[in-house]
Amino acid sequence: MLIDYGSFMYFAYLFVVILVCLILYFIARNESDCVKKVVVLFVALLNVAQHLFKGKIYPQYNGNVPLHLSTAYNVCAFLILVSPFIILFGNSLLKNFLTYVGSFAGMIAMVVPYWFIGKTAFSWEAYRFYICHGLLFISSILPGLLGLHELKFRHCWKIGLLFFLSLALILLNDGILIKTGNYPGTNPDDVFGGLTNLNPGWSMRPSPSMPWVEDIVALFTPSFLLGNNPWNIYIPILWYAIPLYLGTTLLVYTVYGISRLFTKRK
Repeated sequence: MLIDYGSFMYFAYLFVVILVCLILYFIARNESDCVKKVVVLFVALLNVAQHLFKGKIYPQYNGNVPLHLSTAYNVCAFLILVSPFIILFGNSLLKNFLTYVGSFAGMIAMVVPYWFIGKTAFSWEAYRFYICHGLLFISSILPGLLGLHELKFRHCWKIGLLFFLSLALILLNDGILIKTGNYPGTNPDDVFGGLTNLNPGWSMRPSPSMPWVEDIVALFTPSFLLGNNPWNIYIPILWYAIPLYLGTTLLVYTVYGISRLFTKRK
């Protein structure tokens, strides 16, 4: 069976993730905050473990996984690694950030699994993909569902800014890997070029496969940031920061409003 948009396996994987999330919710909802936190932390640590030790866990790697695949090399990997720290030690803002961004990042990857469209649903790489993104979604949304923390109106405008900080940290991570020769297919002497080719989170430039994105971004962004500058380059992160921040903030306020409606009904 193949994974295609609207296919049985496309929905089956989503159903399993949501079912697991609901089961954990109903198991823990009437327990103490300590038990709830242990449940959430267990899910997050399980995800960290499969991320760090994927070379030992998943047979497709034959015990030899490149170093970069166990680091914060993209948005979801970054969120997986920081989740336990935010759950344990994060303040209200960081916990709100994880709820919004972690839930969205985990779910959107599964809703738009373009890496696997047209490919078999039964492969170890497909299992790994849905396990890591499913666990990220569950560990991000479950704290809010269980009442371990509350979404705050005063934090809504800050979430997009924290996301940009996350992108900067991911670029730093990948830049160090490239410079030290630990990112396959890149040149240690051309860190900027390597980052441009990797383009984590589209932070370096638009995706060539979606040229229409730049047309939309150009409506909000000064041309200087889009390559019309002495260096003829897109300015990392800033090239799409304005529309991305506006869209992210609008989405966050919308989700916050919906969450308040459900809270009031309770």
